[in-house]
Amino acid sequence: MKFNNFMLCLMTCVLGAINSFAQGPPILLDKPIMLGEKKGTIRPVFKRADNKKHDFNAFVLDADYNFTNNLATMIEVPLTFGAHNTTAGLGDVALGLKYQFYRKDGMGKTTRIAAKVKNMFATGKKLETMMLGMGHNMTYIGILAAKESLKLGIQSEIGYNFVPSATHLSNIDYKIGFGIPLLEPVYPVKQVNIYIELEGMNMRKHTGKAQYGYYVAPGLQYAKGLHTFELSYQFAIKQQLHVETLERRSSLHVGVRRII
Repeated sequence: MKFNNFMLCLMTCVLGAINSFAQGPPILLDKPIMLGEKKGTIRPVFKRADNKKHDFNAFVLDADYNFTNNLATMIEVPLTFGAHNTTAGLGDVALGLKYQFYRKDGMGKTTRIAAKVKNMFATGKKLETMMLGMGHNMTYIGILAAKESLKLGIQSEIGYNFVPSATHLSNIDYKIGFGIPLLEPVYPVKQVNIYIELEGMNMRKHTGKAQYGYYVAPGLQYAKGLHTFELSYQFAIKQQLHVETLERRSSLHVGVRRII
């Protein structure tokens, strides 16, 4: 009887940790792991962007909702302020859909793959600066993948940003993140995670030269129950971009998310 109780407790902890993200959701990357039907997340975020051309602050309201266990929608509404020579106002609003088409669960581990489409509307400034305002509608199509265990989480994403009215801004974007939990898994969730997230971006050649940007973002995350608190600092490793408004020096991300 004691052994059965022990196994039941162990299974509850393992399944609870996996279902609530063993390492927590990635901070800057999107997640292919779904919370379940009729569940969602609300995430207010403060962002400070130090760019080559246009620095700005933003308060972003990010939310997603799962229609089913494998189909979700999302919305991002940024309010920007503190930008040089611009007034405070709405940034580029984004709407998207995500479909998880592969799932394989094991004892204390899971693998998920999802497809994603997102449209960013030109509701912000016309400065060709991400979030602050590109001045053009953009459509993103990508694939998300994650492999998580109780000791390590690996997330990745690759996609293409297509800008029909300004093809010189179209680019391939690829990301990978590693999450390491510092505490033993318990249920309800109480976890501290360290994240390292890397991002790369390539555009078509300009005057015969490759156009690219590579970035890294260490982060810290604390998850307790339905809430997750997160801090991330991204900085450029190397860039060569003829569109100077896309050059990023660094950005600070401070946010909290709540499961609803």
